[in-house]
Amino acid sequence: MVGAGTLAALPAPDFFHKSNKTPPADLLKTEAHYEQYLASYVLIAHFSFFESFIDNLIQEMIAFHGGEDKFVARIENRLKRFLKQQSGDSMKTKRKLQDAERPKYRDSYRKHSRNLDEEGFRFPGELFAAFGVRSLISKMENFKAVHIPDTLMGAFQLDLSEAEVRRFHEIRELRNSIAHGDPVNVTMKQAVVMNGSLRALAVKISAHIADHFFVIEKYVPGNPFSA
Repeated sequence: MVGAGTLAALPAPDFFHKSNKTPPADLLKTEAHYEQYLASYVLIAHFSFFESFIDNLIQEMIAFHGGEDKFVARIENRLKRFLKQQSGDSMKTKRKLQDAERPKYRDSYRKHSRNLDEEGFRFPGELFAAFGVRSLISKMENFKAVHIPDTLMGAFQLDLSEAEVRRFHEIRELRNSIAHGDPVNVTMKQAVVMNGSLRALAVKISAHIADHFFVIEKYVPGNPFSA
């Protein structure tokens, strides 16, 4: 109606700054960039939801395990228990793996490693578990969107393809450009497609973490916090 000239301007808004500066000429100027602005706002909002979802999911996982202090203390206790439990036989087997590696003994290394694994031996990499959880907790204090893929793959062993990681960073960089006021040309169709990519990623992340990291472990034998 405004464009047809039957109205001089839109009614003044009820809950915002009241202004009558909405003549048809001004509205037509806004119309030229309307889709771009709307698409930008939609993308920013959806990315913010996604970023908050990841942060909240990780924080919920830590809380599920009793909070930061109990989570770390439980892991440290289990590791100390494993170190004390090594039997005489396992110590002899371990000794076979403590010399400088020699290619001609590879089959022997495999046999001794397999025997230790069957006994529940914890290899050096596994002994860093408590440090890994501490590092995750520390990272969450200043968690940023750029950290999301590496954190999910490194801390949670989530299998993300190169295409998924690249797509995420493309969307993140576009979001950053919009937030910084850089000139960006994005359509609603593009925004909807990117939102779909983020949603698919969120579903994948949620399913993986729920399946592998929301498992009660406080009642594992030897845990001092099982009461």
